[in-house]
Amino acid sequence: MNMPSSSEPTRADLQRLVDRLKPRIARLFERHGVSGKESELRVAAALIRLSYQWDKVRDREGWLLTELKDALSLRQEKTSKEFRDE
Repeated sequence: MNMPSSSEPTRADLQRLVDRLKPRIARLFERHGVSGKESELRVAAALIRLSYQWDKVRDREGWLLTELKDALSLRQEKTSKEFRDE
């Protein structure tokens, strides 16, 4: 679902977005074995990045999920590389 465009999101805009995606985000983090605290930090960081681009992003739900998936993929690659280097 697309949200109306405005130059910057309100706290309520961001909360509604997270509330709609919460089950999907939770499954994503669970699959990757991410702790609750790390999950909160990652979502907060992604929301900050989204806020800076708010008026340019048409599919904010898709953007947020993709951003989180990409960050977790990088995390997985880094962990795999660390194991290979040992």
